[in-house]
Amino acid sequence: MKKYIFLILAIVQISFSQENTIPKDQMNSIRYEYNWKEEELLIINYRFPQDYCPYENYEDLKSTYNWLTNKVYSKVEMSKNRNIYIYGDKLAAKPILDFTTHYDDIGHYFLKNFFDKQGNCIGLLIINTKGQYKYIIGDYSSKDVINFTEALKIK
Repeated sequence: MKKYIFLILAIVQISFSQENTIPKDQMNSIRYEYNWKEEELLIINYRFPQDYCPYENYEDLKSTYNWLTNKVYSKVEMSKNRNIYIYGDKLAAKPILDFTTHYDDIGHYFLKNFFDKQGNCIGLLIINTKGQYKYIIGDYSSKDVINFTEALKIK
């Protein structure tokens, strides 16, 4: 009986420990569209479309960017990471889009695959070069970013 319990526990543990991985063809597109070259990790700060969020989440985008830069990312080692901002509402984000740091969600890829949850405004997605990823829907902190970057480092 103990052998069966051990076997069941082992199967359950394996099923819960599987990594989330983006398929290679999609990874190639992400690398190309968002100018991800040699960096080990791609950090995506995602802003949901306006109709998903219960408040006006496209007001004063520059201040939000500055706050994240000064309060969240100043506490994170960023030298080997590419940090970008992706907006689900291209028209609302048009004033800040520079296609260097600030991008629109091309084809709503990130919305459809990671962030399709009404009632939310922001999210965080971090991807490593193997396509393994972790994400948060909602508010996040420098501790969240540090934990995800550590967990996704390729050893």
